Amino acid sequence: MRLFDYVNIIRRRWWLIALVAFVAAVAAYGFSKMQTPIFRAQATYIVVPSRYDYGLTLQLPGTMNSWTKLILSDQPLRQLSEELGLDRTPGQLQQDIHIQPRPDEMVVLIEADAPDPAQAVAIANAVGRKLQAEIANLNLLKEGTDKINITVTEEAHDPFLHKPKTKINVLAAGMLGLILGILLAFVAEYLDDTFKSAEDVERYLGLTTLGQIPMIEDSARNRGRVRRLLGSRRLGTETQ
Repeated sequence: MRLFDYVNIIRRRWWLIALVAFVAAVAAYGFSKMQTPIFRAQATYIVVPSRYDYGLTLQLPGTMNSWTKLILSDQPLRQLSEELGLDRTPGQLQQDIHIQPRPDEMVVLIEADAPDPAQAVAIANAVGRKLQAEIANLNLLKEGTDKINITVTEEAHDPFLHKPKTKINVLAAGMLGLILGILLAFVAEYLDDTFKSAEDVERYLGLTTLGQIPMIEDSARNRGRVRRLLGSRRLGTETQ
């Protein structure tokens, strides 16, 4: 097929393409609205080592990663749930709390997800305080020059809607529906074995088209014109 043929198929089946894209976008919108909104709050802590040298810099990534395992274990999360009055198991909190150590930036990000914005803020700040307390306990076992502390630089506030991403979902579904609609248009064209133009007859049958019968729109105006034409011819015949 030539490029012109592909363009013609899309032009003829545009309604099918638009319909599939529209249905996909509406379905994505409905699915997004059915989901429970989840809000995310974020707190930022800066890492403050007692000394800055090459040895402590090499040790810092491993130390910061151990903090994540320390806080996200069952016992600390169970205590956190009791303190905040949360009806959640440690396993559920592990999915809702995200601790991101960034040794290169000397920063720790703490994120908490919850259906209630205020609850997300409370969890993020409580995890930060819990982490500070656990690090302080670890420092008691270290020498003064080996201690690493963290200090809050920005407490959690103004949580944002983490999911569902309604606009993104609708846009992605619309694009996917558009692609699917184009594929369906070509499938429908492949299954349709009728001839649409003189070029189709010449291409598939190898026959030359001698002429075409023009289409007459089935409208009251055209029907009235035909009646008047037939009436005038009948009158002329009677007169002769």
